[in-house]
Amino acid sequence: MNGNICPKCGKEVMPYSRFIRKAEPYKIFACGSCGAKLRRSRYVYLYLLIMCAIMSLVTIPFFKIMVTAQISYWIIWPAAILWVACWVLLINYLAWRIIGWISVESQ
Repeated sequence: MNGNICPKCGKEVMPYSRFIRKAEPYKIFACGSCGAKLRRSRYVYLYLLIMCAIMSLVTIPFFKIMVTAQISYWIIWPAAILWVACWVLLINYLAWRIIGWISVESQ
């Protein structure tokens, strides 16, 4: 389940600290171990679509409950910001762990 493995050398492509700052689905990166040119698998777009759908399915009832309970908007707004930030980090981390890399030279 480690999507952070280089298809050329079999070693780690990049640490998560670099991934969170630089990795985008459309960019080409050099492997940190062997220097091979790599890009993310096309499954990353399907993954992002599914994770956004799950987020909306969970978020809407969560905030609907908070609004019907008449919780102050001064509490709802920070909760919303924190909720979205946590989801973004979860989506990013799981993408680093699950979605593999494809060699650009092999295409």
